[in-house]
Amino acid sequence: SSGINAEYGQAYLYISNANKVIAAAFVEHIEKGYPCISPHTADETGKLPLLKTADAAMKAVCGVSRLWVFKQCRRKKVASRLMDCIRANFVFGCTISKVKIAFSDPTENGRLFAQVYCGTGNFLIYR
Repeated sequence: SSGINAEYGQAYLYISNANKVIAAAFVEHIEKGYPCISPHTADETGKLPLLKTADAAMKAVCGVSRLWVFKQCRRKKVASRLMDCIRANFVFGCTISKVKIAFSDPTENGRLFAQVYCGTGNFLIYR
């Protein structure tokens, strides 16, 4: 089945000053992720290549199953602030390192976000 593991999943909402939901994230506890090894530059058509991962898993704590930001609020650090909140609150009493966050099958925009947010093209992907 697809979706969030209901026993371990959490939902985070970003509420604007106008009391509107402008972003949402669905995350779950995971144990491993795989470093992305795909090239991060577009081909001649402007598309990024399919994601490929390393064979060796790395320890991960938080899997981001879905991350959505209202279109008019994108590129304004909303997703980064929401991810910072997740890292600070997902595990009680500790802030999760960015290297322990993994993303599930990101879109092209999601891949670009993960690369910038994590500070590496080798951000973790989980299945």
